[in-house]
Amino acid sequence: MIDHNVLANVPLFKGMSDEELQGCAKLFEQTRVLMGDVLTAKDDFGYSLCIVLEGQVKVDVDGEMVAELGAGEHFGEVALVTGAKRNATVTAMETCQLAKIMIWNFDELTERSPNLAARLKAVAEERS
Repeated sequence: MIDHNVLANVPLFKGMSDEELQGCAKLFEQTRVLMGDVLTAKDDFGYSLCIVLEGQVKVDVDGEMVAELGAGEHFGEVALVTGAKRNATVTAMETCQLAKIMIWNFDELTERSPNLAARLKAVAEERS
């Protein structure tokens, strides 16, 4: 579980009440990853959504870097929303702190907030 105040600073959760944030926060685990760790690999099955709390990660598609993500940004939603395999490889560019939710808690997360579910669906459609 992470502190709900952490989610309050993430744009994805903007506008949620403290009660909603607390319910969502209990579904996430905080994890530390090291520089060079591959966090998702293209064409793998996706089992998690991650929010970068500290540090930077890079997103590669077929060997070409398409994005760098930092604090407050997220990855992994496409596979969870669409059921498709991962469409990119994400690698830690430095030691990072992540908030991670596993697929078995994802439905509860989106049921808690229809607005959040709609935001994740929109991002997934844009990134697919």
